[in-house]
Amino acid sequence: MPHEWDSPEYVRQWIEDGDKTDPERAEQITALVGLIRCSAEEPIEVLDLGAGYGIVTREILTAYPNAQVVCVDGSGEMLKHGKARLAEWQDQLSFIVTNFDSPNWLATLPTDRQFDAAVSSRAIHHVVDERKQMLYEEIFRLLKPGGCFANHDLVRKLDDPIRDSHDPFGTVEDQVVWLKNIGFVDVECFWQTEGRALFGGYKSDLP
Repeated sequence: MPHEWDSPEYVRQWIEDGDKTDPERAEQITALVGLIRCSAEEPIEVLDLGAGYGIVTREILTAYPNAQVVCVDGSGEMLKHGKARLAEWQDQLSFIVTNFDSPNWLATLPTDRQFDAAVSSRAIHHVVDERKQMLYEEIFRLLKPGGCFANHDLVRKLDDPIRDSHDPFGTVEDQVVWLKNIGFVDVECFWQTEGRALFGGYKSDLP
């Protein structure tokens, strides 16, 4: 079933149902943010891919009160909710409606900006595998040396078929290999439960 991210009612219902269908999500997002290797006082720059209604960005700003976050999402309706929920941090946020299904999304980002971390939660699984690999390469180039990429996402087992063309879940095993081949270091699957995983890596700070 295709998603209707431009529908205010669909988005409102999706947000209401989100935590009910994944009660451990808050704990998982705390773990995701904990992978960022920076001190709490640093004015870090973060890219939140599929930022939606701001659940990850809120956790980042709580842990890193001086952070600047670029919130990217293909749904303007989702970002409306994000702006409302994150209003107290409005001076530290940028919101960009763009679809990272296409490399054209890079042109919507601030010119020459690099990030201490790129994070995503339950968003990149919408992208087909061939495009996922390209997206990970683009993320790698956007990171500063030492920067972190952390992805909390829906995944499938190696022997499971792709169930839904609208959500072409990849396997953790494949995605970890892609990250290593791109040049990420300390790549790991930090935890995995049935259908969900947290994985990522870092851009080396060595010359």
